[in-house]
Amino acid sequence: MVKIPRIQQTFYYAAAPAKVFASLTEPQQLTRWFVEKAVMTPRKGSPFRFTWGSYTLRGKVNAVKAPSKLVLQWVDRFPGGKMLETQARFELQKKGKGTLLTVTHRGFKSGKKWLALYGAIQSGWAYYLTNLRSVLEHGVDLRSEFDALSSP
Repeated sequence: MVKIPRIQQTFYYAAAPAKVFASLTEPQQLTRWFVEKAVMTPRKGSPFRFTWGSYTLRGKVNAVKAPSKLVLQWVDRFPGGKMLETQARFELQKKGKGTLLTVTHRGFKSGKKWLALYGAIQSGWAYYLTNLRSVLEHGVDLRSEFDALSSP
């Protein structure tokens, strides 16, 4: 079996770290660029729930240090009830007048379901974090109801 690597992507936002952090942790902000519904309290050990259409992802906040770090236990459920657990880590750093955000998603194992999850998460972060830039910098949500980007 092939070992699946971690996903790491870095984005620059022309917004202060506190504003970017709020976009990652406040339910009303998360729905502007990422999910349809969000339940989250940015406190270590707190559960969170993200919903896209009929799919709901549940997890737990593993670590938080506002406005520089957020670590989430990410639990995807596949058809048939199979649960695949990974970790999403967001690190924010002030860069000039804006923020450098690095997301590192790790914990992938071998197998077809893991490979499918890896592809969905890798393309999903690129899609949604680019949308976050549009929302923060221009107030425009680029998501379309016709896009097929959702969890498995």
